[in-house]
Amino acid sequence: MRARVWVWMAALVVLAAPARAQATDPIGPFVVDVRGLMAGLPTAAGWTPGDLAEGAVVPSRGYGLEGGAHVYVGRLGAARIGVGGALGLARGTALPAESGLPDVIGRVTTLAPQLSFNFGQRLGWSYLSAGYGGTRFESEAYATTDTEAEIVSSGWVGTLNFGGGARWFLTEHVGVGFDARWHRISSRDATATAAAALRTSLFHLAVGVSIQ
Repeated sequence: MRARVWVWMAALVVLAAPARAQATDPIGPFVVDVRGLMAGLPTAAGWTPGDLAEGAVVPSRGYGLEGGAHVYVGRLGAARIGVGGALGLARGTALPAESGLPDVIGRVTTLAPQLSFNFGQRLGWSYLSAGYGGTRFESEAYATTDTEAEIVSSGWVGTLNFGGGARWFLTEHVGVGFDARWHRISSRDATATAAAALRTSLFHLAVGVSIQ
């Protein structure tokens, strides 16, 4: 009986040793994220169709997906330095409360390169990150189902992104995480089809799965 106890204890020590080592191992060398995305959409003139009827509703939030990847390249004091980025796609729809008003659909694509400062260890860490990339908006207004949509497209607009988040690993390779990020979008000059658009800031929240 005592021999069995010692065997079981030895087995637990063998199994626990890698777990303890992983818990203190440094972050990296890479991580991939696949997340659901809640994204802010612009509602100001220039980003949306300019001649909407009074009372028309413009979507201020969209839902979609975000994918990203980061590699960890070194240390700066207590922080592990990461380089990577994320691509997000989201869509929102505003249906009018009254007949005769247009349905308005908004779409956003964000490309957000990031330099990150990560704090923790391989099985769980938090981070702060920032970078400069681009954002593209498309907004469509349908007066009726039989009429052609009025479409406004911003093209790619320079965007500063900054935020932070965390990842927790349930196994050695698979975990969960979130990212809260602000996108500071540059102003846009008028074009042949759209009015000028002022600088705006939008908040995005992404939650999902991380793999390392």
